[in-house]
Amino acid sequence: MPFSAVCNMDSANRPVVVHVVHSLEGGGTERTLVTLLRAFDPSAFRHVVVTLRGAGSLSTRLPDHVACRPIAVVGRSWWTGLRLAKITRDYRAALVHARNTGCWVDAIIARYLTSGARLVLGFHGLETTQPFSRRQRRWARGAVLAGARFVSVSEAGRRQLHDQASVPSDRIDVLRNGVDLRQFGGLQNGTRERMRASFGFDDLTFVVGTVGSLTPVKQHATLIRAVACAAEYVSHIRLLVVGDGPLRASLTEQARAAGIANRVVFAGRREDVPALMRCMDAYVCSSASEGMSNALLEAMATGLPVIATDVGDNARMVRNGIDGRIVEPCSCAAIADALTLLARNPDHHQGFAAAARARAEEYDFDRTVRAYEAYYRALVVTPDGATSGVISGATCPPVA
Repeated sequence: MPFSAVCNMDSANRPVVVHVVHSLEGGGTERTLVTLLRAFDPSAFRHVVVTLRGAGSLSTRLPDHVACRPIAVVGRSWWTGLRLAKITRDYRAALVHARNTGCWVDAIIARYLTSGARLVLGFHGLETTQPFSRRQRRWARGAVLAGARFVSVSEAGRRQLHDQASVPSDRIDVLRNGVDLRQFGGLQNGTRERMRASFGFDDLTFVVGTVGSLTPVKQHATLIRAVACAAEYVSHIRLLVVGDGPLRASLTEQARAAGIANRVVFAGRREDVPALMRCMDAYVCSSASEGMSNALLEAMATGLPVIATDVGDNARMVRNGIDGRIVEPCSCAAIADALTLLARNPDHHQGFAAAARARAEEYDFDRTVRAYEAYYRALVVTPDGATSGVISGATCPPVA
């Protein structure tokens, strides 16, 4: 074992992994991190979460053996990277894993100031439809010089890192998202009926759902227009929007202006997503940009027929015409047509639903947990960080 790995262990001889996020406040990336930390073998690694902002509501769901260290900075400050470096040194971290692009620069600073710690930069997709900015490309070059590895949750993300940020292919690994089949596979009898009743949906209502932050890249505006078009043919259609964000007021006004305010329910940020999905009849991912959508996987595991835009790895996850429909991005007509087909054809609906659930089983979260643990183990033990064979071979085979 290399000297750096021997030094960077806690008293129980466990390598210390520091995870860096903005906060643990909702979001698919943050929810996945918490779920991973709850599933990891605590005897293999010691995990510490550093939040650059406040801790966030999800921090209460961390297991007792995982420390959470909020830095709680306001705005952009170079002191953030210095404080992260101090925490990294205090824990004698073997590995620093920044979970999204907004944390990269602080993690890079911490790496340069922390002897012996390996650096992993996670990429879960860009929050806009624009390519990597000049600043992000500079950060990526600096990280490569610092010996960092990059982890994408999608094949599309791998291509973006290589083509747009000029990250060498041999520095990029793919650890795809997974879904907890037990959590989303079914709930107690009566949960669906009670949840639907709480929103005023009856047995005949066709409920279209979506889960995500109310930001431009998620294209909720396109989905609202699509529901308005579909409502001309499906009188019992309703839209359930789960999530919050800066566009809530404008989206509410858009639904009112389209004459479907009574058909759209904005549920806000919720912690009971599995129960909410059980009250839906179909799920739509209308994003203009994605990496690998956690919410889409969760919908499939719930047994919902899905409609997803052809972005990111959506078309790899959803087999068009089998599990649901893949449609062109930013097209309300394409989404409306797919919704009308599902609402008016029970055979299509049932066939897609059963296939989506079966497809989700190929993304069992247990495989994701094992892949991450193997990846961390290889980085700590192997000086050159040659992990690609470990990840893409035995632990995380690609889905066709």
